[in-house]
Amino acid sequence: MKQEEVPTQSPVSANRRNFLKGAGIAGIGLATAAMVNNAFGPGEKKVEAAQYADAEILNFALNLEYLEAEFYLMATYNTTLVRHGVIKASDESGPTTGGHRVSSFGNFAYVATGLREDEIAHVKFLRSALGSAAVKKPAINLDALGYGFSSLNSFLKLARQFEDVGVSAYLGAAPFISSSKYLAAAAAILGTEAQHSGAVRQISIMAGATSPAVDSLDVPPSSSKPYDVDSNALSIPRTFSQVLNIVYHGGNCSGGFYPDGMNGSIVCKS
Repeated sequence: MKQEEVPTQSPVSANRRNFLKGAGIAGIGLATAAMVNNAFGPGEKKVEAAQYADAEILNFALNLEYLEAEFYLMATYNTTLVRHGVIKASDESGPTTGGHRVSSFGNFAYVATGLREDEIAHVKFLRSALGSAAVKKPAINLDALGYGFSSLNSFLKLARQFEDVGVSAYLGAAPFISSSKYLAAAAAILGTEAQHSGAVRQISIMAGATSPAVDSLDVPPSSSKPYDVDSNALSIPRTFSQVLNIVYHGGNCSGGFYPDGMNGSIVCKS
């Protein structure tokens, strides 16, 4: 993927439009911006999101990638990013606890392997893109919801939630990224997360795995609703606060999968 140099000063809307046109997804980008503006609601919510620098937004994404990578590493290898050598002990501010290897993935082991390798790659990619600005991996509790490891269906239950929320997080943040370089990085990862979501949703339906809604926006997979889209067949964006509400399990600045909160600037619900 060819990436542009980060401009020192650039017209935000023009950069977004030029990149999206070049990538052939201008319509999606404009629709996303409209949906996110609606999702944020009152004007102060939009200002809250727009006040963050691109690196802060990517660090928010990196926190989520840490969680996904740890989940898939634990479910497939019974290990963590540190023990697997992806990051050093000095690259985390707290340990990852909970979870264990899933006993059997049946015919879908290759999918679990692909998810693990992709999410590890995302951690490496974002850390490389952010350089010295990359935040450390925070403390993570993989047992936050009490499921994800006891069986294939338990794994699919949590994997589906992670992948759909991941798509919505990138979609919600994309319109506020000003640098074409960082927008390209976020868009590329969003595309991969969307592929993950589609695969996990389909397997969940085939396996009869029930994955409950994480909030009022969520569309759990079923034969009548195989995709996570709204009434206009558009993917659903979430604000930073909406994502934090899910991963903190209702906590304001910590809780759920992040017992000590995320690392970086975007760490509390507004």
